[in-house]
Amino acid sequence: MLEEEEIHAQVIGDSEKKLLVVKMLSNFFNHKDLFAVFVRTKVIHNLFASNKTLDVNKLELFHVQYTSSLIDLFQKLKKAKEQQYLLISDEIYINDDLIKKLEKETEGRNFTSAARRQAQEVSAKLKELYNLLSDNRAGIISWGDILAFSTQMGQEFYREIGTQQFATLTQGTDKKVYAGSNAVIERKLLGRLNILNFRIKFACGLCCDKQYAEVYEFVDSNDRFVFVNNQKAFYLLDDEAAKTIDLSKNQSNKGGIILDMKLKNEQLKEKLATIKTSMPNDVLSVLAAYLDKISGVDFLEELQNVDEQTNILRAMLNININSK
Repeated sequence: MLEEEEIHAQVIGDSEKKLLVVKMLSNFFNHKDLFAVFVRTKVIHNLFASNKTLDVNKLELFHVQYTSSLIDLFQKLKKAKEQQYLLISDEIYINDDLIKKLEKETEGRNFTSAARRQAQEVSAKLKELYNLLSDNRAGIISWGDILAFSTQMGQEFYREIGTQQFATLTQGTDKKVYAGSNAVIERKLLGRLNILNFRIKFACGLCCDKQYAEVYEFVDSNDRFVFVNNQKAFYLLDDEAAKTIDLSKNQSNKGGIILDMKLKNEQLKEKLATIKTSMPNDVLSVLAAYLDKISGVDFLEELQNVDEQTNILRAMLNININSK
């Protein structure tokens, strides 16, 4: 009699340990069917724990046939999920760190204000150039500040275009120009600038293989012109040539990267929130079949029939967790 009580106590103790594991897995995955499996497993456990007249070997057989296989499957799945969770968490952390660095690098860089000042500087230089040419006077115009703008802002803000596009936009071989040591400027453009009182605004900056060009618009006209930095050349913009080029306002390349990375992190956080509860379809199918089986009215009577029960066991063992 004492031996039977010891066997009963041992089986019940082992069963309680398995129940704790199933409960932990249920809490981790937070899936209704797995919670239902835990509840049903606890009902079966309590049935044998409170009624010593039942054959406790059937409870042990139940755990061998079912619970152990279930635990093995979901522990493997849990491990795979934790690895995924860690990888995604690390990616979010790395992205956040890079976002902070990029935001720090872009602090205080107001391109709109800087471009407005650049347009004012260019306007003043062009007026100076006009006066020299009109008076037929010799003089040196310093373009240092004008050229420095593209060096300071070009890498982050100027739009990259193709070699052919850049060549088409900046070529002035068929234009009548004033050419001198100070600059090259299309005659028609210089006259247009004078008529419109040199009122211009910065449209956008373009670059190609470390060559820079800036497009300007007249405040009181739809006309545009291009400044080719390395040539110190100014030409009216050909509308046909401009059709194939994006001449919209410049945006910070780093700013674009920051926005993309923030969006990526939002997507990763959404994935992180569902990673534990999402399961492969074959796991869901096996879990549903498992729950249905152990919920059957005559389930305990069928425990002795090993051959009949092995289908679900095989299904659990055959699922390749690593491929999901």
